[in-house]
Amino acid sequence: MAKIIVSCRFQKSAKDMADLIRYMATREGVENGEKYNLATSKQHDLILSVVKHFPQSKKFLEYDDYYAMPTKENANEFLDAVAERYADRADELKGLVNYISNRPGVEKLGSHGLFTQFDLPIDLNTVAERVANHEGVIWTEVVSLRREDAERLHFNNAEAWKNLVRRNMNEIAQAHRIKVEDLEWYGAFHNTTHHPHIHLVILSKGQEGFLSEKGIKELRRAFGQDIFRDEQYKLATIETGYRNELKDNLADLLQQIQMRQSIPNADYYLFLLRKIKDELQQQKGKKLYGYLPRKMKRLVDFALREFAKDSDLSEIYSKWNEVNREKLSLYYDTKDKPDVPIEKNPEMRSLKNMLMRTALGMNFNAAVAVNTARLGFLFSMLAKEIVNSGGKRLDELSKLMPLSDGKERSKIREKKLAHGQKEGSDTTGNREEVYDSQAVEGILTMLDYLISLGDQDNVQDTEKQNSRTEYDFDFDTAYAEYLNDGDDYDEDDDLDDDEQHFGLSM
Repeated sequence: MAKIIVSCRFQKSAKDMADLIRYMATREGVENGEKYNLATSKQHDLILSVVKHFPQSKKFLEYDDYYAMPTKENANEFLDAVAERYADRADELKGLVNYISNRPGVEKLGSHGLFTQFDLPIDLNTVAERVANHEGVIWTEVVSLRREDAERLHFNNAEAWKNLVRRNMNEIAQAHRIKVEDLEWYGAFHNTTHHPHIHLVILSKGQEGFLSEKGIKELRRAFGQDIFRDEQYKLATIETGYRNELKDNLADLLQQIQMRQSIPNADYYLFLLRKIKDELQQQKGKKLYGYLPRKMKRLVDFALREFAKDSDLSEIYSKWNEVNREKLSLYYDTKDKPDVPIEKNPEMRSLKNMLMRTALGMNFNAAVAVNTARLGFLFSMLAKEIVNSGGKRLDELSKLMPLSDGKERSKIREKKLAHGQKEGSDTTGNREEVYDSQAVEGILTMLDYLISLGDQDNVQDTEKQNSRTEYDFDFDTAYAEYLNDGDDYDEDDDLDDDEQHFGLSM
């Protein structure tokens, strides 16, 4: 269950608002007696009637407490909450009205607790009549916390709540589509046993406002981020760390693909990058995700989803979602809501641009890099064999060469001796070294293979890439299913995110 609850109602007829204003301003906390006694049968029957008539009341924190422990005190808290938040419809359940009005300790006489934007004296009757005579829409809203959170975060007094509302004036006005200068509001703090809360009455002095479901989410977000700002900051810092780790790991994976290293699904990844590059080259304008047409965005989304299936990336994104789930539990009920897919997460847009930059920068026809150290070793072996064979052949030819007389042969012999060679030895001075034609032939064959390896692979890729990839990975079918199964999502669309997926950061 969410840690903060914001309930909003509106009504066009304000005839009963004066009583609500007085109730807000004068209500005491509920009585503390008989704390652990079980709820009476009258309370139980009334609660069954209430939840049947107002199904949304099951989302109240007070109902959770009553459901977990059906005591008199929890029953009173829940019935009070329903009466407060459905003040404009409470007369639909006469039993509820009678129960609330006759409960001891509900109202007090004397000074009131009403507050507004400025610390000026407030005449309760004047405000009650002013609101009751308003001809436009009036919103009645309740913001509630659990007691333990209120105590820990020091929201257990009217001053803290009053400052909270004043700090978020712009957000409140924006959520209600009212100009800030036209916004008029009144609030009161109720320090109930389990769920301290404030009541707000909001109206417009000028042009009529409008509060949508999205506006309610904006209110919940504004109040939640303010109340839990320290916790939000810590969780956001952890989230950022995981997001950066995702970027680094994806960058490493893309580098391995560019180097044509042997990794799982390398051919499929190359196919996806080639597909992105081919499509991007046909697009005009900036090559950034935000500037792409919807069809092209869907291709990049699909590619990111496929890359994110990598075990390392999948594990990191799972950790990011765990932290994000904890952060969003401040405003939403996280139960039974799936994590947002990585390709639909606006915070992961940088990963999409990384894929696009890599695809555009790749030369898919480049030769595959060979091991230069191995190539140099083979060249040195080849050179040695050539020198050995060449020296021996020259020595053999010199022996066959006719000499004019003994004097010339004597000079040749003296030259050999001067070079440290024995008579009859080969030119290298190594009698044991014998020319190996098979070794030379083998080395030449290996060199020819290494030099042509890149060209051969690229020719094979050109001929077989599409058919093999589509056969092995069935891209067309997978991509078609992705387009059909997913909603036509665009990060720039104004979607009701928490109704579709749980996980978008606020």
